[in-house]
Amino acid sequence: MARDLYISEEAESDLDDIWDYIAKDSPLKADRFLEQLYRKCISISELDGIGRRRDELADGLLSIPHKKYIIFFVRDASQVSIVQYFEDPGI
Repeated sequence: MARDLYISEEAESDLDDIWDYIAKDSPLKADRFLEQLYRKCISISELDGIGRRRDELADGLLSIPHKKYIIFFVRDASQVSIVQYFEDPGI
């Protein structure tokens, strides 16, 4: 069952920063990467059980990697909220 997708203001700001960073090299690559991130977020809203529990950071928080970033989100019965994007320091 697809849930509504909400992207927080903080996550929107992260997306702007990611785009700016990649666009220094290529605005086209930045556009493509953000489109890939958005498609990943859509898949999060459509698939039950996707994501790793991150209760050590916050109750109910989940994460999923996308290339060298980690998408943090919360899910309830009707909505998936993208909380933040972080660059994965392990990559």
